[in-house]
Amino acid sequence: MAELVIRAGHNDHDVVAGLLAAGGRAVYLPHQRPLIGRLVVDAHVAARRPIFADAAAEAGIPMLVDPLTPLWQGELREEDKWAQLPFGQARRLTADDLADPQRREELVAQVVDLQLEQRATAIIPPYPYVESPSDPWFDRTLQLLRATARYMRSNAIGLPIVPIFCAQLRSFGPEKSWRDGLTRFALTARDLGPQFIGFCLSPINGRDRYAKVFHLFQAARHLQGFGTSVIGWRQGLYGPGLVASGLAGYETGIATSELCNVRSTIQSRKPPKPGQKRSGGGGVGIFLEPLGRSVSGPAGQVLLGELSMRPKVMCDDERCCPHGPQSTLDHSREHAVRSRARVLANLEAMPHSTWRLQAVAKDARGAATLATQANKVLEKAGRKERLSVVGMESLARVADHLRSEEANLRAA
Repeated sequence: MAELVIRAGHNDHDVVAGLLAAGGRAVYLPHQRPLIGRLVVDAHVAARRPIFADAAAEAGIPMLVDPLTPLWQGELREEDKWAQLPFGQARRLTADDLADPQRREELVAQVVDLQLEQRATAIIPPYPYVESPSDPWFDRTLQLLRATARYMRSNAIGLPIVPIFCAQLRSFGPEKSWRDGLTRFALTARDLGPQFIGFCLSPINGRDRYAKVFHLFQAARHLQGFGTSVIGWRQGLYGPGLVASGLAGYETGIATSELCNVRSTIQSRKPPKPGQKRSGGGGVGIFLEPLGRSVSGPAGQVLLGELSMRPKVMCDDERCCPHGPQSTLDHSREHAVRSRARVLANLEAMPHSTWRLQAVAKDARGAATLATQANKVLEKAGRKERLSVVGMESLARVADHLRSEEANLRAA
């Protein structure tokens, strides 16, 4: 069963608790599958919101605590909540700062112990963002994986381990880099007996050309070829497509954080320049399933309020949104989770991968066409927001290519 892994934000505690409660589960989905297959909470959020661990335990689903250690690689504001964690700090670290094995062991112990304190059901080793196979941080990644396994063995920590491969797509996606990059990581991670590997290649921005999306999918399939389950990490936009191509699931935020740009995330937390005001976050969006993504709240109101556009983008499941667009707007986060769970359930109900890939290609082409129409509505309403069609067009072409490969293999 493909997993929908939801990353809960600081203010999502009531929503998650409601969705995981007995009365909020997706009883209308096939096989009585839960809406949320696994919960992920950022380390600094988990420390302040124990209700997430309570809700996950009550529902009987796994919960991960993400240490967010790529933040080591940026200068942070002194008041940043993550910097207050035992292993967090505002000062930027370099790979040389972790050259000392004892220093790595200390950080590993702090990262693992915090996850245990927050009742994680599996352990994510500390992981940096790696820009190329020759990046010194890549060697540190492998060393941190091994150090985590040693610490867990020596302290009799009997939880599964979940390595995260967090790297630059441009350098690690093309096949020519696999031997020195993905393969080295996969062999090291496989030796740890992981529960699954989180696959996080960055950046993904929705304007991705065919070659970029193709490399993302091919690299994911290559990683899965080592016999370990792989889940797309921070892959809300292309997550259903990755599942159709064979991945075990994908992780995304709730109507937010559907794209992946690790470097930008690090930069967004740096101290402001003198006189510069800190910008606020983008806020929770409105997930529109026919578009395959979320749009901003104001844009969602425009699209759902336009009579000619409404029937094309509205949720047509009365069990999810009983009062039509108003339910979507009033309960946008619950709607986003239910819609994504329904998409995965529908994909899984198809008998084989060629059908799933065909469905992904068809839906992606429809989303690209609909995005063009939506942009005209937004322009007419005076909204500056525009939806790129390039990413969906690229996804459709990649899905077609993979389906053709699968069909040829079946025919051979």
